[in-house]
Amino acid sequence: MANLQNIRRRIRSVKNIQKITNAMDMIARSRFNAARDALLMNLPYVEKTRDIVRNLMSQMQGQEDQSPFIMTRKEMIEREQLGNGKFLFLVIASDKGLAGAYASNVFKEAHDTIEYDGSEDANKEAKEENFHKKNFDAIKDIRKNPTGGQMRAARSHVQATGGAHRSPTAGGGSTSTANLSVAREYHDADYIDGIELITVGRKATAHFKQRGYNIIREYSGISERPDYHYAKEIADLIVERFMSGEITDVTMIYTRFVSAISCVPDDVTLLPLITDDYVIENLSVKNEYIYEPNASSVLNGFLPHRLATRIYGAMLHGAASELSSRMNAMSNATDNAQELIGKLNLYYNKVRQAGITNEINEIVGGANALE
Repeated sequence: MANLQNIRRRIRSVKNIQKITNAMDMIARSRFNAARDALLMNLPYVEKTRDIVRNLMSQMQGQEDQSPFIMTRKEMIEREQLGNGKFLFLVIASDKGLAGAYASNVFKEAHDTIEYDGSEDANKEAKEENFHKKNFDAIKDIRKNPTGGQMRAARSHVQATGGAHRSPTAGGGSTSTANLSVAREYHDADYIDGIELITVGRKATAHFKQRGYNIIREYSGISERPDYHYAKEIADLIVERFMSGEITDVTMIYTRFVSAISCVPDDVTLLPLITDDYVIENLSVKNEYIYEPNASSVLNGFLPHRLATRIYGAMLHGAASELSSRMNAMSNATDNAQELIGKLNLYYNKVRQAGITNEINEIVGGANALE
């Protein structure tokens, strides 16, 4: 029979945990309201900047003077075949845990995006075995000889493939030899050298460092309360490296906030702008403007600002998603703790009653023995 003192100790422990989870739930709830309001206030601005870019691209249709940020899908495939630049991925996750599956969902989406092989006939089992060594020869062939089938039709933008490793001389810091060995064991060495990451959130940094990825810039302490300053800094770095030719494709992985109970991991290509992705022919004539000196110059000057706005919007989506996930997780934990306390109290009363009954039986038995 269980000891009553041990049961009381366990009940007290569960009650203390319940107090903590309830406090975290209330804190996340208060911060969530602020994060959601910031996101809703920023959405019209993000949509307007997108409309401006669409109008600029419609004005540039057919002009010889094109922006270096714009490419057709055919040009993108040809540029990828040359293999002169690297692929850059911006991963936005959380600084802290206790937010349910928020961070793990982002990491799963990131791995699916980075290691996407683009094969239209790839089944679910093959995709889940993306890390298995037997698949990397096929991925290597696809990477070296890309075709139009590599393009993800549903998202209408080019996706990078394969894994990455952590370079000892990268700007993100050093890594252990073991991590490099693990990365190179599962990935082609020449291929993984073409992948770079920018991480937002301690969880993202720790996750990809442990797997040997090349992190060129990392940010922490801003996942719950994003600042436009950091989004502008990331955008400037991306534009600088893209213009210099160091990178050829920039993809952002983040969590899109839908509602307080629904958050969807998503990925979007930031650069280059693929003309096939924009429905230019549907633009109204009323949206035509005269740009001076020309639409290309205006786009080149405006696009870095649009990029910073898009990244900041994704950070706000991530903050709202993280806080809503933590709010739901802590609320469920509090309810589960209350349910467990009820079961322990019932068990405690049963054990206590059994002990009392046993003592009464012993007293009655002793009295009968004396007669």
